[in-house]
Amino acid sequence: MIRVRNTIFSLTGLEPPKTDYLRWHLLDHMPEQYQLPGLVYALRYIADGDYPAARIAGEGPLAGIGNLVNYFIGEPVVRSHEEFLELGVRLAEAGRFPERRTPLGLRSLALTHWYAAPSALVSAEVIPMRPHRGIVLIIEEPTQDDVSPWLNWLHTEHIPAVLGVPGVAGAWQYSSSAYPELHEAYLGDPQHATVIYLDEDPLETLKGLTPLLEQRWASGQARPLFAGPLRTPISWEAWPR
Repeated sequence: MIRVRNTIFSLTGLEPPKTDYLRWHLLDHMPEQYQLPGLVYALRYIADGDYPAARIAGEGPLAGIGNLVNYFIGEPVVRSHEEFLELGVRLAEAGRFPERRTPLGLRSLALTHWYAAPSALVSAEVIPMRPHRGIVLIIEEPTQDDVSPWLNWLHTEHIPAVLGVPGVAGAWQYSSSAYPELHEAYLGDPQHATVIYLDEDPLETLKGLTPLLEQRWASGQARPLFAGPLRTPISWEAWPR
């Protein structure tokens, strides 16, 4: 049984840090979020160095994505989202928020599908919790009122093909939140997102994924707002060298 219901995507640009920003966020700010009653897990990714040039698509503010913080929310969903905003205020008042980055997007999306590649050897419900080297993040908006044929194609044909690409561990898919009572800060136009979790180097794995990803928009039922790789800022020693 999966405990995650919604995700919070917090997107910012790649600004030169005034402080040791990543260390503060990973060791101070992000752990504090586990006070939230429904927080299941949290992950951070960055797109620096060669990563921005490798992205497949980027439009409007999302073209400048340099950081993603991904919070996985279970029940109580609405209360957890409310307390997420309140906690940020409290930490800032306590001097525990030394640097604010320029926000590019804050969205709450509902988890709709979850997948694991056979090579991952874990269930699809825990793919994000399994250590990985990075992700490919895809954010799309529908161009038609009814995109159910496109969503069905993603589920039955596209994602199975993606899972067969070497270096892919799994994927989670999201759509606009099923909780309209959330604070307006989390809501917006209809949107879909996919996070593809990678065991191997994200830039190298993306080369094998690109032909498949470009097929997502061939039908014209959706268009990309962002599609590109990000890496985890944490180094793991779980893989042989």
